Amino acid sequence: MKKLLFGILTISVLNINAQDWSSVYRQVDEVTLNEGLEEDYEKFESFWKILKQKHLKEGKILGWFVWKADQSSNNNNAWTDYIILNIYENEQKMKEMNSKTQEWWTNELKSAHKGKTKRSVVKKYIKETLDNKYKKKIVSYTNKGIEAYLTEQAAPQAGIVANYIGVEQLNEDYVDFETKLFLPYHKSGNTRLYWELNEIVDRTDNAYKPVTHIIFEIRNPESNNIESNLSFADEMAIKYGMASRKFHGNLEAELVDFAFGN
Repeated sequence: MKKLLFGILTISVLNINAQDWSSVYRQVDEVTLNEGLEEDYEKFESFWKILKQKHLKEGKILGWFVWKADQSSNNNNAWTDYIILNIYENEQKMKEMNSKTQEWWTNELKSAHKGKTKRSVVKKYIKETLDNKYKKKIVSYTNKGIEAYLTEQAAPQAGIVANYIGVEQLNEDYVDFETKLFLPYHKSGNTRLYWELNEIVDRTDNAYKPVTHIIFEIRNPESNNIESNLSFADEMAIKYGMASRKFHGNLEAELVDFAFGN
């Protein structure tokens, strides 16, 4: 039985108490592929992984993750093929990386692959990047971390499955309900191996407009999600908590590649 996770995920080995999660930024690219290129695309992302590992060591990023969306999830209505996450320590580092020129990225790729990859292969993948061979559509969101919780079992590994949930805030109490009601419930019931809440602070023009927040979570397959002995006060709190939000989609996605840790 596969473990459920979504997203994740930028931090399993990092000490959560040492990181100011209010300053963590996650850039999310929802990628729809040109038909028939799935296998080649994953090799293409593996080529980029070498550069992401370099940037990880240099402190330019906190992590990089490639998730493959389960097309049967969200009631057989998956809206993307892959989800790419780049995680930054703060907004400044994110903006610095986004301001780099095409020439800078080309030189970085060549430097990262020097002595590791044949020049002909590097040249091939750089050309495919510039020609945008694989990606039919890209929808991007910039997310600012609000809260995160993880257990030791949440360390990223290829094959783990996550839940990626788009949420619309319906009233001003929403974030408090997530962080002060639902998160403590997840902790006390051990229902999640990983959970994070993000506010969407920017998005591309082609992005879905109603969603305001993103939840990434790893559900604990060993725990029951339903609490049978709730008090009346608990039931009312959950009722109003649920009324503070609207879910607009829930994708299951498998982790196929990542750069993370020291």
